[in-house]
Amino acid sequence: MKVLLIRVPHRHMVTSGLPRSVENATGMYPPLGLLHLASAARAWAGAEVSLLDAHALDLDQDGIAAHVAAAAPDVVGIQVLTFNLVDAVLTARTVRRVRPTAHVCVGGPHAYLYPAETLAIEGVDSLVVGEAERTFAALLNALDNGGDPADVPGVAVRRNADVIGVEAPPLEQDLDALPPPARDLLDTARYWSILADRNPASTLISTRGCPMRCIYCDRPHLGKHYRAHGAAYVADDMEACVAGGARELFFYDDTFSLNRKRVLDICDEIIRRGIRIPWDVRTRADVIDADMLAAMKGAGVARVQIGVESGSRRVLQAMRKGITPEQAHDALAMCRRHRITSLAYFMLGNPGETEADVDETMRFIRTCAADHAHIGITLPYPGTDLYRLGLERGLYDHDYWRAFAAEPDEHFHPPSWTETFSQEALEAMRRRAYRLFYGRPRRIVRELLAVRTFRQGWRKATVGLGLLFSR
Repeated sequence: MKVLLIRVPHRHMVTSGLPRSVENATGMYPPLGLLHLASAARAWAGAEVSLLDAHALDLDQDGIAAHVAAAAPDVVGIQVLTFNLVDAVLTARTVRRVRPTAHVCVGGPHAYLYPAETLAIEGVDSLVVGEAERTFAALLNALDNGGDPADVPGVAVRRNADVIGVEAPPLEQDLDALPPPARDLLDTARYWSILADRNPASTLISTRGCPMRCIYCDRPHLGKHYRAHGAAYVADDMEACVAGGARELFFYDDTFSLNRKRVLDICDEIIRRGIRIPWDVRTRADVIDADMLAAMKGAGVARVQIGVESGSRRVLQAMRKGITPEQAHDALAMCRRHRITSLAYFMLGNPGETEADVDETMRFIRTCAADHAHIGITLPYPGTDLYRLGLERGLYDHDYWRAFAAEPDEHFHPPSWTETFSQEALEAMRRRAYRLFYGRPRRIVRELLAVRTFRQGWRKATVGLGLLFSR
């Protein structure tokens, strides 16, 4: 059976709260979820799998059509995120037009949240609900044997006006039992990050599920139960990335260092094998310490990304972040002492946030030890408690995410959390915050000295100007 997995282009992306010029210049990362899906389809269904990254290749629908025609797949899998829904709809239509006999299956967090609306997309035959590796392989086996997709647990289909099969199967408990991602399907040279000192860059994920209760975040298809790969699996995947030509690695875990012993085991395994490549992790201020950072530094960590969100203790409590500004300050200072580059994330325009709270955040931004900052305007994502709170409080007069899922519109712009501040005020705050952080002479000199290539300098300049002067 021939399977084609497609990452759709990003030509009609829903805004994420950053200027479009910035979004387009921060990096190009591999479609990691599709790589995991591909390896499962190979291992458990014996499928012949190819992958089309239409985003990285900058393909329009004509380009996708040509590729689909040449590949002549029996099954097409399309990754659907709410933010690329319009492009996903166009891609499904293209596949149906070019390859009408192919079974089109979609998956991803959007499909999990809005199964009925997703199955109503023209050209879609089925969707996988939740973690997809075993489910997708079982679907392929069923199709290959003439079975009914509706009989596969975790596969949803539409029967007349009814949608059946929307219950997700149990979460994968032993992540090491999953085959490693099929990295041979992509050209590593196409992927990069503005944060990387050396490109090309690649991504990994070593954990799934985050037990924290932050009001603005949700990973519905991965659950809240934390599960982790062991050190050997992680090191194997790192070696595969190096063999494929990657020169820097980014771990996409929500909270990489949640299990302290596991982090130390990974560091020991990296050193034991002699894996020499810079790597980057995302974590929380309350689950790192000096000894852990020392071990990570010894194993090659280049950067730690930490979600600070706000400099106001009151706002952090309202967001259920579970940390204090002092913990965030200390964590960033620890990174500085261990000569580990840090990136701090901030959000402006949160529930109940006042001018005084914003002033506290601005003070934090101005005085913290972070090397880089990502400052966004709070946007209630679908499926989050923040979005549900906005609906309950009447901040939004209808479920606009569900309406968008039912009728995707390329001109759709989701509203920010404007309970206290207008959109214009929030954008002015964001510009002010970026100027506070990056506008200092010492910071400008440091960024200039860190530039290694003309391309890197051009990308940083593009992002910087977009952040400082965008409207």
